[in-house]
Amino acid sequence: MNIHDHLIGDVLNRLNQQELAETAAQPPHHLKVTPSIGRFLELLIEEQQPARILEIGTVPGYSTIWLARAGLHCDATIDSVCDCPATLQIATQNIQECQLLDRVNLHQSAPNDFLSQAPAQHWDLIFLNSDRHAYASWWPHILRISRTLLVVCNGAVKQAPDFQPLLQTVDHDPALERTILTIGHGLLLIRHRSVTPMATDQVDGRPLLMPRIPSRST
Repeated sequence: MNIHDHLIGDVLNRLNQQELAETAAQPPHHLKVTPSIGRFLELLIEEQQPARILEIGTVPGYSTIWLARAGLHCDATIDSVCDCPATLQIATQNIQECQLLDRVNLHQSAPNDFLSQAPAQHWDLIFLNSDRHAYASWWPHILRISRTLLVVCNGAVKQAPDFQPLLQTVDHDPALERTILTIGHGLLLIRHRSVTPMATDQVDGRPLLMPRIPSRST
């Protein structure tokens, strides 16, 4: 591990501890991205080698740093969208402290506005950690802007009822398959059936078996 890796690790640890303290004091307004989710995203990026990654829900830059660090190994760029100027400023400082700001494009925008104006077939991987009630309404935009369609959504177990409209939308499209992984607060993965199956790996020392993403699984 080089000095840069140590620097990023220190920032990620600090942000995680801050989040734990804030959650203990009062429920957060956003759903926490856990270290296990961060490691899973790293494994996914290592396996899939995306060139462009889109994140909806920057706060406080924790997951953005995980994405950007993984992106170093495949020369990926990250676009991250946040509609709160104060939160975006905090995220900018955290990402800059990791010396990753040159790899991340931060956008202050309402997610729906950003998605509706985004270029078609532009991103290889999309990570959603924002307003889960809106995911189904965003889905036509996500289909349009995705190159190969690989979407990861945080909170699929913790906030399962909020995901039902999106799950129904996905399940009615025979070209798509999805699964829910019990990592952190639960991750929903959606992709085209034609995507090459992902390799077996580990998260937190436990086997993560994904020879294929089964359709309509819960």
